[in-house]
Amino acid sequence: MKTIIRIPLLLLPFLWAAAVAQTPPPDYADPANWVLQPAPGEAPKPIDVFYVYPTVVADRDHPLMSWTNETLRAKTVRIARQQTGMFSDFANVYAPFARQLEFYRAMEALRKIPPDYEAMRTGADDVRAAFRHYLEQDNHGRPFVLLGHSQGAMDLFLAMKDDFGDATVTSNFVAAYLIGMAIRPEDIAGFPHLRMANGETDTGVIVTYNSEALLAAPSPFSGPQTYGINPLNWRTDGEPASASMNLGAVFFDENGSVASEVPSFCGATLDAERGALLVEPTGLGPYDAPALLGEGVYHMNDLYFFYRNLGRNAQIRAASK
Repeated sequence: MKTIIRIPLLLLPFLWAAAVAQTPPPDYADPANWVLQPAPGEAPKPIDVFYVYPTVVADRDHPLMSWTNETLRAKTVRIARQQTGMFSDFANVYAPFARQLEFYRAMEALRKIPPDYEAMRTGADDVRAAFRHYLEQDNHGRPFVLLGHSQGAMDLFLAMKDDFGDATVTSNFVAAYLIGMAIRPEDIAGFPHLRMANGETDTGVIVTYNSEALLAAPSPFSGPQTYGINPLNWRTDGEPASASMNLGAVFFDENGSVASEVPSFCGATLDAERGALLVEPTGLGPYDAPALLGEGVYHMNDLYFFYRNLGRNAQIRAASK
């Protein structure tokens, strides 16, 4: 006679998470597990960028991203090239694949109070493993910048919590551009090595902001006490920055090619009460604010609105290192 073991439905997510936690990260010695790397034999540039892409999968049936599908791989490469293009002239870009949480589960985790960043732990542990591989095999003592957007920023933030208290890891660390996530005082409490940027030239710091319209719906990417810095004037107070300070917004077509570049596209003002960077576009560009994320939430364009300023700032910070 067979014994049937019934598992309560409420336990299934915990059993799944435990099973995933026991799975080793991908082998990052295998080039197939990298989105972007310099081509073999390519002359190295003076700075490295270690980048993690935002959420690219929305699939209620599969909790974690897999990159065996060629269409998904191509989509991820396209997004990675777009989001790192402001650095491509002067930096070597290293971007690993990671088992990120799919979109619906990620949004559920972010809408909790406080946000459940630990739900992204599998992807963050993959990023940690990839970063260790990069640091040991590829960095060769060059100054490096971290760049992540949305879930990519969250993966890097968790990795920094775990590993960046080690001075041997951070000796060449310039700055972490963790854009499109809400970092609050409680998130860095007890981690003295996590410091927020206060100006244009400080190094070893986290640069973050979340772009919104003047009248925007509540967003899981902002809120009271959320840290931020204005990427036009590099201030953390409410001093407005005019559109004339914007070196260029860059937008892409569906093939990943530059569709338009618009200097003076928008100004920006950091609103401490909302924990958001308030943006009022004055130029034309193929941008949007999907209703799925909330009316007036410019999350999808966090990098693109301030594209050239971000590239220029990475060079300034690296020179200050």
